[in-house]
Amino acid sequence: METKKCSRCGRELPTTEFNWANRAAGKLQSMCRSCCSRYNKARYSSDRERFKADVRRYESENPEKVLETRLKTNAKCPTKLNAQKCVEAALKCGAIVRPDVCWGCGCGSDEHRIEAHHHDYARPLDVIWLCTPCHRRMDARRRGREGLTPYGTRKK
Repeated sequence: METKKCSRCGRELPTTEFNWANRAAGKLQSMCRSCCSRYNKARYSSDRERFKADVRRYESENPEKVLETRLKTNAKCPTKLNAQKCVEAALKCGAIVRPDVCWGCGCGSDEHRIEAHHHDYARPLDVIWLCTPCHRRMDARRRGREGLTPYGTRKK
């Protein structure tokens, strides 16, 4: 088993304890994973607001790239939260537009909030727009068909 010495803690560790610096060239980082993690945590906590501002600036300057990343993440793991984040990113970059009326009952956005409803989380941008009451009814019907309780757990 190959070993390498960490430049920070000085321990001799297996090479599996080091992240890649350049995989194509076969080079490993000089710090072990635990030292690298401690270093990054300290660096983030010392300047948290700047890191958050950088992320906000990137997201506002590159909404199409954010949407692309969200869609890739959802393709790997199609969950409710990932699908919601995809819709949010698509709204920000203008890929989809929130309508002013409910698809279910036709009420306007001045009466109720208009929300995106997913029939399938694997298709995150395939949504219908419903007011909050219609959305709750649609979700209740889906839970009934799937044999779930109102809280999303299986009926016994």
